[in-house]
This record gives sequence, C-alpha cells and structure tokens, in this order.
Amino acid sequence: MFINLIGMSPDTLTGFTFFVVNMALIAAALFFWMERDNVNPKWKTSLTVSFLVCFIAAIHYIYMRNAGGTEVVAIRYIDWLITVPLLMVELYIVLLAVTNVSAGVFHRLLGFLNTNACFRVFRRIRCSCCY
Repeated sequence: MFINLIGMSPDTLTGFTFFVVNMALIAAALFFWMERDNVNPKWKTSLTVSFLVCFIAAIHYIYMRNAGGTEVVAIRYIDWLITVPLLMVELYIVLLAVTNVSAGVFHRLLGFLNTNACFRVFRRIRCSCCY
C-alpha cells in the first residue's frame, strides 16, 4: 500500500526501484543531518553537503515519478547540474579534513567540471541537430 504513494505501479520494476531509491535517499539524508553533530567538527561540513546532495536527489526523484519521456531527462539534467558541483565541493572539503590542500585543487576540480559539462552539452546539441 505504501508503495502506491510514489505514483507508479508497484508491480513494475521501474516503480519498485523508484520507491527503493527514493526511500534510500531520504534515509541517507536524514542520517547525514542527524549525525553531523556527533562527528569531529572537521567532518560537519562534509556531512551537511552530503545531506544536501541526498535531499536534492530525493526531491528530484519525487518529481520524476510521474514524469515521462523528455521530462525525466530534463529533471535528471537539472539534478546533475545541482548535485555534481556539490559533490566536487564535498571532495575538496574531505581533502581539507584529511590533509592540507591548496585552493588551486578546488579551482582545478571546478574547472574540469565546467569544461566537461560544456563538452557534454555541445555534443548533445550537435547530435540532436544532426538526426
């Protein structure tokens, strides 16, 4: 009965996996939020960013459950546009907690991210125009 709340038929593999992934993301977000006060202070920011990534992804999965076709792709790209830079920030925060790293590492991480994103968008536009 509870699985029907996600808006998909629980009899399908897609409906079941959306339910499981959505519940896992919500559970992970709650875990990160509640445990951030129980860790060493140098890890609090990392757990907060982890909470944000899981929470944002869970919200987007909620929106994807009733979407179809190109709407799902658009929501997925919006999700990646928000969460991937947050994951790069989290990687830098974890590196800072473990060792001394320069700000140049952070700039290179975001520079690689921006360059990679531009090439992906260009390739997607070019491929969709050719066919």
